[in-house]
Amino acid sequence: MQESVLEIKNYTLGLSVDDKIYNVLSDINFSFYKGKIHAIVGESGCGKSMTVMSILKLLPKNSKVLSGKIIFEGRDILALDEQDMRKIRGRKIALIPQDPMTSLNPLYTIENQLVETIMLHNDVDKKEALNIAIKALEDVEFKEAEKRIKSYPHELSGGMKQRVIIAMALATNADILIADEPTTALDVTIQAQILKLLEKIKEQGRTIILITHDLGVVAKYSDDISIMYLGRVVERAYTAELFKHPCHPYTKALIEALPTKKGKKLKNIKGQPSPLNSPVAGCPFHPRCERADDSCRVEPPVLKSVNNSAVACYHPL
Repeated sequence: MQESVLEIKNYTLGLSVDDKIYNVLSDINFSFYKGKIHAIVGESGCGKSMTVMSILKLLPKNSKVLSGKIIFEGRDILALDEQDMRKIRGRKIALIPQDPMTSLNPLYTIENQLVETIMLHNDVDKKEALNIAIKALEDVEFKEAEKRIKSYPHELSGGMKQRVIIAMALATNADILIADEPTTALDVTIQAQILKLLEKIKEQGRTIILITHDLGVVAKYSDDISIMYLGRVVERAYTAELFKHPCHPYTKALIEALPTKKGKKLKNIKGQPSPLNSPVAGCPFHPRCERADDSCRVEPPVLKSVNNSAVACYHPL
């Protein structure tokens, strides 16, 4: 049995708003494995980014951990102080942010920024850091790396900037890469190139947590998928199985909303997710679900095995 490199166990996170605590993550569980791409998918506000920020322990000041653990290398990240977290962030768990345009400092060259990051997380001198930087850029198929490392961010395309960000994460030899909407600001052609690059990195034995709102983005490249809705994991399955046989009504609705054949009308998911300050009793998806009945309005369902998936639904498909 494969051993997980990172586990989130029974984790609940609240935000304090007007002296009230509202759950933004509710009893979530994840296991991430070496050499795999695990996609976390859901609409804006479903808790994807809060999950990422919890792993990196970069939560807002008004947040409160209500229960659970995040286990990495045998330790609970939530119990570590800032000094210990600095030894993990970037060095062992690296973030690839969603917007390369704002993630690089426009006043410094790519060389300055890469070398500084490498020296911060590795015991190397400037010359060795530069060699590592060039090698990392070459690994992400950054053309003419030795020459173009002297460039400023504004001299690069969006796709090249994203490659620099990924190279920065690779250069620290991080075991886990968190890619937060890494293709959002890129056109379709560049999206495919970046996803293929992440797949190549996965084959080197890295663990990749891919955050996205678009199921279509992860269909070909992820190994397994967790679907989130209003702070809960509602379905988890191997990617091929999830597309072949979605078990949660929300998952099915997301798949049906994907553009497919030309001329085919897209299906919309009726309604909107409930706001944070107006939580829904029972299953969080029931106000938008055609299969909902009275049982769905009382207690939120827990994840249970259905076919080859884990599904939180009283009436799975």
